[in-house]
Amino acid sequence: MIKKKWALRKAIPKKVEKELTNYPELVRKLLFYRGITTAKDAELYLNPDYERDLLDPFLMQDMKKGVDRLLLAIEKGERVVIFGDYDADGIPGSAILSSFFDEVKFTNYEVYIPDRHNEAYGLNEKKIGDFIKEGVKVVITIDCGITDVKEVAMAQAEGIDVIITDHHLVPPIAPPAFAVIDAKRSDDEYPYKLLAGAGVMFKFVCAVLATKRFDLPVGWEKWLLDLVAIATVSDMVALTGENRMLVTYGLKVLRQTRRLGLQTLLSQIKLRPANIVEDDISFMIGPRINSASRMSHASQAYYLLTTKDQAEARTIADHLEGKNQERKEAVERIVKDIGEKLDGLASLPEIIVMGSSDWGLGVLGMTSSKITEKYGRSVWLWSKNDAGTIKGSCRSDGSLNVVEVMAGAGDKFFNDFGGHPMAGGFSLSGDKGKDLEKKLVASAKKAKKKDVVTELLADEELSLDQLTWETYKLIEPMAPFGMENPKPIFWLRAIEIDEVKYFGNGGLHLELMFKKSDGKKIPAIGFFVSPTPNDPTHIFGDIKLEKGEKIDLLVTLEKSMFKNYPELRLRIIDLKKPEGKVKP
Repeated sequence: MIKKKWALRKAIPKKVEKELTNYPELVRKLLFYRGITTAKDAELYLNPDYERDLLDPFLMQDMKKGVDRLLLAIEKGERVVIFGDYDADGIPGSAILSSFFDEVKFTNYEVYIPDRHNEAYGLNEKKIGDFIKEGVKVVITIDCGITDVKEVAMAQAEGIDVIITDHHLVPPIAPPAFAVIDAKRSDDEYPYKLLAGAGVMFKFVCAVLATKRFDLPVGWEKWLLDLVAIATVSDMVALTGENRMLVTYGLKVLRQTRRLGLQTLLSQIKLRPANIVEDDISFMIGPRINSASRMSHASQAYYLLTTKDQAEARTIADHLEGKNQERKEAVERIVKDIGEKLDGLASLPEIIVMGSSDWGLGVLGMTSSKITEKYGRSVWLWSKNDAGTIKGSCRSDGSLNVVEVMAGAGDKFFNDFGGHPMAGGFSLSGDKGKDLEKKLVASAKKAKKKDVVTELLADEELSLDQLTWETYKLIEPMAPFGMENPKPIFWLRAIEIDEVKYFGNGGLHLELMFKKSDGKKIPAIGFFVSPTPNDPTHIFGDIKLEKGEKIDLLVTLEKSMFKNYPELRLRIIDLKKPEGKVKP
């Protein structure tokens, strides 16, 4: 079980204070807490520059080899397959390459994106067989392929050259592809290792154009950055270094995107392009792209990103909106179902193992995360596919290695399982479902456990009156926020609740209202944090949340455009009983 400990970050050294003296005090602290200690680094961080920060793509191992092979295929008119992953990284990455093909009038290609529910991740032998029969000469992977040794060997042996573009860790034995473009290769000299899959593909297209321009205008490739931004934010890779620049400029392109499908989607979900920020990708655009593979097929999202037909754009946008709504309702329904079952128990089990054939396979991962966050337990959730096979996702609370626990169930119990200590997936025969909980509970009892203390670090302690637009404007240049560049967290001490609301499917989400000294109110929103959905008092741990109660609160400060006008609000990170005095 996770135990939480709050702490204020340490004061910054006087040397760094002096070095960053041209910035306001709060900005100096926030820069230092993000590893920035010099004025030069602060300038690079606060003012990303496309020309300055874009790295040479040919520093990647095999880049030239892959580029030359593709140019030969274009020259000879050979059949090319774009093989993309089915998530919001692989789909935009596939659209990047196909957009280039369309622009240079190369038509002898197809895009293949696997079915999340009925095909394995990455290349598979059946499709390689199909490609062989179809006379395909080049397969280019996007956001996948780096672990597909057997499949790549099969393709290469049959005369298909495979160009892998990926960003995942390279296994000890790399696939015998014609070219392997992945900055995580041990012999790769590319200075930045954290590009998303679509980011690698963008670099590939840049390298192609650097070799042969195809009469395209200088800078045409920048119009691909809307797709890079969507993929980079959605795939939750680090928003540092080159990624920070790519997303900064990608957001600028997204605000004026030429893609008819994106324009239609933004209009449908009432997002004004001029106001788009990274949170809109995380919570609005990315989930709708991902909903295609989770609730139907990823190809729908690909078509949305590439269509040039208004009627088709509207049809697909409507489809994805419907599927996204189904996804949200499915997650909320499962969270509610599990909550009702757990609330009826005298105490929480050490691990949570639940499943139902009625639960959608595509939402089990995100639902597992919600349940782990909510109850502080390691979680295994499952459902069944069309063939009756049980498939599921698991998440750790930090005290258990989920892969180790699954391994302890026996070599022959699961059809397959994998992942890393904090998250994984599994499948097993449908007739073994009745034994799943018993096997996992027994294994978890034997597994090594560790007490997990999550330290929640606050960047600064503020009062309610200091939560102003002026404060927001100080932190805004630090965006885009994301992995390894988190939003600043502020500690509010002993603040009095003015109002409590709950919303979303019986009260899964929480809104607290606070009143400043001038009488103005500021809301604080927490999603999936109400542990008892039907209890309007919102018991949060051992705290009864009601008007007049005082709490300590950890929050981020954000600008909401939900009602198409700017509203300053707080996003709840955690709360607890008051500690110490209010900062004067």
